[in-house]
Amino acid sequence: PVLPIIDGYWARAGRSRSKILAKGYKARIADALIAQICIDNNAPLLTRDRDFQHFQALCGLKLGF
Repeated sequence: PVLPIIDGYWARAGRSRSKILAKGYKARIADALIAQICIDNNAPLLTRDRDFQHFQALCGLKLGF
């Protein structure tokens, strides 16, 4: 399924990325966009990429492994 982009998506993705960078963690733009679409749609992200753990801890991303 394709997840819909909700109004304000780009701004929320930027704020999420900024929050992580402010803590001194790595936050690639592509990772921020992926994380935000999952957060907005309350969909868990299935990944082994540990970079997404920062989005889980600071932004409410749900992870599955």
